[in-house]
Amino acid sequence: MGPNGHGKTSVFDAIEWGLSGEIYRFNQATDERNRTRFIRNMHTSPLKETYVEIDLIGPSGAIFKVKRTCTARPQDMTDYGKHKLELHLPTPIDGRTKFMDANAEYLLKRILIKPAWMEKVEVSSGLHLTHILGQEKLNEFLRGMKDGERYDSLSLLFGTEHFLRYKDIYNELIKKINDRIHQIEGQIIEGTRKKNEIKASIDELNKKVSDPNQKPLSGALCEYKDNFSAPENLFEKEDWNALIPLIEKETETLKQRRYDLENKERRIQDLEDGKSNWLTDLEKLKIAVGRLEKLKNHRNDYNMINLVFSLTNRNNQYEEFLIFIKDKSIEIDSTKQAIEGINASVHISNNFVKVVTESIVNLRNNKYDLINDVQIAHENLVWKSKTSEILKFISVTQSSIVDISIIHASTSSSLKLLEESVLALQGIDQKYKKFLSGLSDYLSVEDEINSCPACGTEGINKPQLQQRIQMEQAQIHHELPLLEQQIKVMKDKFEKEKTKLNQLNLDIEKSYLEIKTILKDAEVDCQNKKDNILKMEKEIQSLSAQVELRSKFIQEYKEDLLKIGLNEIVENKMDKLLQLEQQFAANLMVLTAEEKADLPQEIKKTEEIIVENRALVDSFLSKLLLAGAPSLAKQWSVEEIKGFIQDALKNVQSEKENLIHLESVIIKSITAIENSKEELLLKTRQEEMRVQQSHLEHLDQLKKTANADQETVKDLINNVKPAVDQLNEKMTSELFDTIQKIFSRINSHPVYNHINFNKEYRHKSYRLLILVLNGYLENQTQANATYIFSSAQINSIALSFFMAMGVHQQWSSLQLMGMDDPIQSMDEINVLSMIDLIRLFMEKYDKQFIISTHDYNFFQMMLKKFRNQDIAVIEYEGYSDRGPLIKQQVSEKEEIENVLIIPAEDPISISKVLELNDVSL
Repeated sequence: MGPNGHGKTSVFDAIEWGLSGEIYRFNQATDERNRTRFIRNMHTSPLKETYVEIDLIGPSGAIFKVKRTCTARPQDMTDYGKHKLELHLPTPIDGRTKFMDANAEYLLKRILIKPAWMEKVEVSSGLHLTHILGQEKLNEFLRGMKDGERYDSLSLLFGTEHFLRYKDIYNELIKKINDRIHQIEGQIIEGTRKKNEIKASIDELNKKVSDPNQKPLSGALCEYKDNFSAPENLFEKEDWNALIPLIEKETETLKQRRYDLENKERRIQDLEDGKSNWLTDLEKLKIAVGRLEKLKNHRNDYNMINLVFSLTNRNNQYEEFLIFIKDKSIEIDSTKQAIEGINASVHISNNFVKVVTESIVNLRNNKYDLINDVQIAHENLVWKSKTSEILKFISVTQSSIVDISIIHASTSSSLKLLEESVLALQGIDQKYKKFLSGLSDYLSVEDEINSCPACGTEGINKPQLQQRIQMEQAQIHHELPLLEQQIKVMKDKFEKEKTKLNQLNLDIEKSYLEIKTILKDAEVDCQNKKDNILKMEKEIQSLSAQVELRSKFIQEYKEDLLKIGLNEIVENKMDKLLQLEQQFAANLMVLTAEEKADLPQEIKKTEEIIVENRALVDSFLSKLLLAGAPSLAKQWSVEEIKGFIQDALKNVQSEKENLIHLESVIIKSITAIENSKEELLLKTRQEEMRVQQSHLEHLDQLKKTANADQETVKDLINNVKPAVDQLNEKMTSELFDTIQKIFSRINSHPVYNHINFNKEYRHKSYRLLILVLNGYLENQTQANATYIFSSAQINSIALSFFMAMGVHQQWSSLQLMGMDDPIQSMDEINVLSMIDLIRLFMEKYDKQFIISTHDYNFFQMMLKKFRNQDIAVIEYEGYSDRGPLIKQQVSEKEEIENVLIIPAEDPISISKVLELNDVSL
């Protein structure tokens, strides 16, 4: 509820946009719409998300959550048509409950539209007709909508609009059939022309073939039949056209045979031409193999003499390395011993630092008993003795501090007690002094005194009391001087003890600093020793590496000695090496100077010569195999290879002569066929005539079938209009029964109280006129409501149509009826009737109504009338650039909400439902 212009219509737009992504009244694409932004609030920040959330509650109570978000960018000219959809299902599909965009749109459409209507209606147009009644539609239905559009709306509601499309489909089919018939007729004309051309060609060829001087083709092809294989029936039927591909295939086969034979002849001729070179290479190979065997036999002597030369040259170095290893090994052992000594010293230093540090910790924690058994050891006797003395001094001093602290605490307590006693005495004396002074003042004003005013003792006179007062006043401060003297003495003692404690603490801290200095020096000394150890270990590593290198040299020298049959302990080693050198030199005398100079190089050259000649020999043998020799040909003798080459040459020549004969037969056959073209062409034309005649018969049959289909479709087209007209007549009659019953409740016209319709077919389309009648059957007068009814009466008809269409709609399971300010221009009686009608719809058809109004009286009346229904109220108080200002409601839980929920006072039971005299769903 709220004033006009405060955003009530936006609620209905939001529902329609959230469910369909469209707003029906803005669906027409105009240049103005495409250049205007109206979905989002114009004053809202572009960074803020704009969306609509709707909960759809299923029959079982399951909730389908729909969220549509505007996706327009700041640079877009319009925000209409720019959105994304998010759908949450109560039960998963393929393991998913959340769907986005196209999948979500498809599923939402399946939820809103029943399966039988999926192809007949769109969500936006359906909602516009049967679920949401806007202000524009109230006036548009009769005065703004054409009679043809009005009939189309009902056809969409009934689902009969879908059948009208069949007529267009049939017309398209007629067009296609006519095109097919024209195409077939053209093919028949073209086929007849081609048939006549073939017949003329056959007549001309028959004249040429009948020439007696021309030799028959069957006789000319006998030689081909004798030399080549071909099916016998080809010659019996004289099917020469079928024989031509076989001749062409044999021609290609002979070409390939000639190519292969020429290659074979060339390979054998290459063998014949390269035979002498092969024999030369074979002889070179044998010589090289013999020389290689001789060189390898003396390669050991050559290697041994070189090894003797090497051992002789390395002998002096071998002796030097032995001495070096012995000296350095002694040096390494000495260094290792030194390192062990330093490590022991480092261990003592570390232990010294550890023991002293632990002792300091124990002293600071007053654990003196742990200090007595501490044994301090170090190579530095000064550090050792001084540390022991300091620790003992600290122990004794700290013990003294503890004793003095106890005494000091006792002194402090005594001083405190004395001071408290003095203060107490001073307080008591002061009070007693005031008491005596007050008593004296009392006696000065009283003349007759018979008893003590303080304690009431009888028989005491005034002079006696005054004398006693003077005596007491003289003894008030008798003990205070003595106490003050004692306090002074106690304070002097306290200060001396304090000074003594401070001095002892300073001495202890000084001792601790001395120990820390000793520990720091010990740590530095320990680190220096560790650095020295690292340096010595590096020296050991360097010496060990040198020893290892020389040991390797010595080991190799010993191994080389063993290779020539000697060892390192043999006597007269150099003489024996000289003898071996002479022995190996004598064995190499059979070699040439060039071979002895570099035997390995000569062996390598000889092996290369062998590889080269063996490759040439193997190449010749490979060519032999390619020429047709068996794989065992590699083991043949020279004479066997020569014989194979001669036989191969003879065979090639024989194959060549046979191939020439076959090629001549093919050439003769091709020549005979070329000379008999007319005979072959006649057979071809006769076959073409047979195929063309069959094709024309087939086309004629197709034309007859197409003509029959054309007549059938024409009958279907003629029957669409009567069938749809009859179906709409029935559905419209049922709908107008309901419209009449609703109209009779809310109509305000004093005379025209009945509503009727007139359906006609003009200008190739159906039209629906809305008529009103007076109530006298004997003399009824009908009129066009569009032109005689006022705005309020027009609204009554529009509301009747909308509510009736909402009841009769079958396309959706959505039980929602939304009406935007439906009572415009209605009087109070019609308003009450309207409220009762809505309540009746809610109770009988279980419809959910969303109603907006600017009329406060109508609002209050609905609250009273709907008190037995669950109600939700939103009140608009104002409007700003941020949108509507909604009145804050206080809920039953005393929480502030935008929506006020009012539960039903006495929910209507099924037995109490009022019956509406209307067709049931």
